[in-house]
Amino acid sequence: MNKILITNSAQFEEVIRAFEQSLPKIKDIFTNERANAEQINATSTWTSETQKIMYEKYKLLENNFEPIEESLQLYINFMKKTLEDYKAVEEHINQMAENNSNELNVNS
Repeated sequence: MNKILITNSAQFEEVIRAFEQSLPKIKDIFTNERANAEQINATSTWTSETQKIMYEKYKLLENNFEPIEESLQLYINFMKKTLEDYKAVEEHINQMAENNSNELNVNS
């Protein structure tokens, strides 16, 4: 199983930002592909049994677009929540270390 190990919250924020910037681009690609599918939908240029099969395949492929977009958004939300939790734990650990600094100091 692959694990995500956060060692630098700033770098992880960059990863999240990259995903967030990619999502609109992916949505645009899917929008363009929907338009492309309509260009082969029984046009004066191409009308045949093959055209119908190609168009139907395109429409089947389109059924995957929305779940992909939703999944990417869920993954972005998951990474944001993971980072938020990581920062909270890191802050708690730092606070605990500060509160217990006298007990941890061997020279006192």
